[in-house]
Amino acid sequence: MEAAGNISFTDPKGTVTAQGEAKVVLGLEALEVRPREGGTRSLSLRDIVSMSSANYLLDILFFDGSRLRISGLGRGHDDMTRELHASRNALIMSDLLMGEKLRKQGVKGEIKPVFRGAEGPCEVRLYDTALVLMPLRAPLMRIRYSDIVGIEASNYALKMELESGERLSIVMLGRELDPLWKGISDAMAELEANVQGVIKDLYPAATGEQVSAASRLLKEGRAARRQDLEDVSPDLFRALEARLRAQGMGAEYDHLVSLGEKDMLRIGIKRSLVPTQEGDYMWFMIPILGREGNAVAMEATSGPSGGRATYFFRVTSRSGYGMLDKDEQREAAERSMDTLTGGLQDVNFRRQPIYLADDKLQAPQYSKYRFSVMLMPSLRDLRSMFIGRVAHTSPEEWTAKVNELLAFNAKAKSDERWTSAQELPEEED
Repeated sequence: MEAAGNISFTDPKGTVTAQGEAKVVLGLEALEVRPREGGTRSLSLRDIVSMSSANYLLDILFFDGSRLRISGLGRGHDDMTRELHASRNALIMSDLLMGEKLRKQGVKGEIKPVFRGAEGPCEVRLYDTALVLMPLRAPLMRIRYSDIVGIEASNYALKMELESGERLSIVMLGRELDPLWKGISDAMAELEANVQGVIKDLYPAATGEQVSAASRLLKEGRAARRQDLEDVSPDLFRALEARLRAQGMGAEYDHLVSLGEKDMLRIGIKRSLVPTQEGDYMWFMIPILGREGNAVAMEATSGPSGGRATYFFRVTSRSGYGMLDKDEQREAAERSMDTLTGGLQDVNFRRQPIYLADDKLQAPQYSKYRFSVMLMPSLRDLRSMFIGRVAHTSPEEWTAKVNELLAFNAKAKSDERWTSAQELPEEED
């Protein structure tokens, strides 16, 4: 859409570089500002950090710190604000969902009361592993089905309770109330059935009670603690180990377990989101502590060929790690693995947004990840904790590189990343 008004554009230092009458043109991926005096600017919607609207002034902050203020749009102000949010949300949705299949779209409703700062009209869409809320005047929100602990339709409202303790209520759904409730419930049931099917396949002798207990631990994308799995059944834990070996991670698994705190090991299962790829995505992580530690190793695979690299993350800052005793190291490692699990779920286990350096994120082919970094605190945590990755080459070279990385991590004083002399190929997402 197009609208005419007044603009003020400031650079990252706060200096006004353009102002006055201008035409504003909203496209699919960019906002064009055409000042009357000339000097058109094309501003990527992917570079928008935040937008606010008050007293008919639209204030837009960009990734580099520059700012655009638009006023004088008259009746076009509300339309421009709404369509700008809608266009940006559409880009965010395609970027952040990263391959998930759409199950149901176009359900109109209203968020009431306030949920995560948003209230009022919204659109609800259902995807493979999450529902998406698209408010008219706020960024979209992605809610994983695995985080929903209760859902009901009552008093003309769809109500959900999340593990975080948050409560979401959507009203004004009309005839879509029951279909939306059923769609979310069916998606949750399918994910649970998928995990239960894997468990039964791994451990056919499991009782119904064991299958239910294990499926709660291994909820979509989560990594269950070794002790919790063994409490359900030691045979189930051994079966999961066997599946990891069968998927090509045996040698790496054995070596990392020999280095780490084996009782703190976690194993997870994730449904593949690649349409051409069958099977489940299995992964594990284990903390490596002690004087030469301060690391969590994460290994994952999505098929018989095995994972392509082993990823390492810091437990805590290098400056603070040396002050922790053994118990404190273990507590910090548990928190670190919780953070890693949540972040990996948020990016659907894509790896590029984790390891790409800041300068690489500015390249056009990686622009889709800029939204992810800006909007996901959990991804920013992963990137700040990331130490480095070791490619799967020969067993001897892989082991030598793992030792090199851990030695670097133990000696480094600041929180810089490890870089191998051998440049690793970029992994496909």
